[in-house]
Amino acid sequence: MPNYIVSSGNPIKRIAMLIPVLLALLTWSACGTSNSGTTTTTTGNAKNRAFVSNAYSGNLQIVDSQNDTTPFTAQTTNSEGQVIPGQPVTIAVGISATFEVESSDHTLTLVYDPSANTLYFVTNSTQTVAGSTPLSSSTGMAALSPDNNTVYVPEPNLPFIGQRAGGVEVITRSTFAISTSYAVPSARYLAVSPNADYLLVFADNSDSVFLINLAASPVTTVEVPGFARPVNAFFSSDGNTAYVLNCGPECGSANPASVMSFNIPSQTITNTVPVGGASVGYVNGTTLYVAGSPVPPGTTSTYDAVNIANMTRITPNSVTIGDGYHTTMALATNNKLYIGANTCSNTITGCLSVVNVSTNTADPPLPPRGAITSLMSVANRNVMYAVEGGVLHIYDTSTDQLQNTQILFSGALYGVVQVDVTQ
Repeated sequence: MPNYIVSSGNPIKRIAMLIPVLLALLTWSACGTSNSGTTTTTTGNAKNRAFVSNAYSGNLQIVDSQNDTTPFTAQTTNSEGQVIPGQPVTIAVGISATFEVESSDHTLTLVYDPSANTLYFVTNSTQTVAGSTPLSSSTGMAALSPDNNTVYVPEPNLPFIGQRAGGVEVITRSTFAISTSYAVPSARYLAVSPNADYLLVFADNSDSVFLINLAASPVTTVEVPGFARPVNAFFSSDGNTAYVLNCGPECGSANPASVMSFNIPSQTITNTVPVGGASVGYVNGTTLYVAGSPVPPGTTSTYDAVNIANMTRITPNSVTIGDGYHTTMALATNNKLYIGANTCSNTITGCLSVVNVSTNTADPPLPPRGAITSLMSVANRNVMYAVEGGVLHIYDTSTDQLQNTQILFSGALYGVVQVDVTQ
C-alpha cells in the first residue's frame, strides 16, 4: 500500500485523500502496530531533512522541509517485467514510534517506542539505529545533557525498593546503558540546566520542585515546596536561575498559575508573575510565552507573555485561545506563535491556536482537525509543520491556512523534528 501522497489545490478537495489515513488510524487503534513491508532504509538524498515518527509502522518518515517532498527508493522491474515503483525512504526503528528528541548538534535523534518502553538512538548522518535502551517503565519525555552525551528520562512508575515509585533513569549515550537512577516519586517532567549542574524534576500531584544537584558528590536531591503543580522550567544563561511554569488549577493545584523565578544555589523563589494558565511555554530572547487554562477542564484557555529579565507581565490581560490541555509551541519566522493542545473539544474549533506575538493578539480560530502532538517551524519559510490528528499538516503562516502542497503518509504520525540545519 503506498504511504505517500503529494497533493495540490484547494484543501477541501483533498478530503477524500484522508480516508486511507483515517482507516489506518482506526486499524492502529484496534489492532496495534504493524510493519507493512514498505519499510526501506537508505540515506536518501534530502538535504533539509525532518524526521516524522509514525506510531503505526514504528518508522521515521523523511521530509525535505524546504520543498515539502520525501525521498524515494529507485524504481525496479521484477522477473515478469512489471515495474515496481519506488517507496518512500523510511528509517525502521521499533514497533511503534512516538516522541522524538533532537540533539543540539543535530547528530542524534532519540525516538521512543511506547509498546516496548524502549528509547532508540538514531544516527542522523547514516539514518540508522545505533542502539537502544529498554527502560524500566513508561515515560512521556526525555532530555539530553548540554554536551549530548547523557540522556535523562523521567518515569512516574519507576520502581524503587522500599520507596514510592517514580524517578529519573540516566543513560550514557556511548554505551546505551542505564548508568544510574534518581528517586523522585511520580516524576513526570524534567529540565536540565545549561551548565549541566542541575536537574529540575516535576512530579504528578505535587506543588514542589525536586532539585537534583548533579555536581555534588554524591549527587543530592532536595524537595523545594511553594510552587503550583510545576511542569517545566527555562534557565538563565549561567544556569543559576530557573523560570518555572506553574500549571496551577488546571493540573490540580489550589494555587494559581504563574511563572516563578527560582534561584537555584539558594533554593529560593525570588519572584512570581501571575498568568492565566501555564501548561506550556516557549522562550524567545527575554520573553517567555505561556499558555494554559485557568480552570479545568480547559474550556477557556489563555496566552500570556512575560518579560523574564525583570519578571513583569507584558500582556495586560490574558489573551483567549482555543481550549484544551496545551503541550507544545513553535514560533514561525513571521512572529506567529503556534500553540497546540493534545486534548480539546475539537468541534467548532480545533486544538491549534495562533497568536501574533508582535501585537499579542490571537488570530481567528482554526477548524477542528484533531489533537496536536508536535509542531515544527520551518527555517527560512513562512511554514509550520503540525502533526494534527495523526496527520502531517503544512500551514502557510502568513494566512494560517493549509498550503496547497501537502504530504500524506499512511499510518498515525506523532512527532516531527528538524534534523539538518538549514543555511
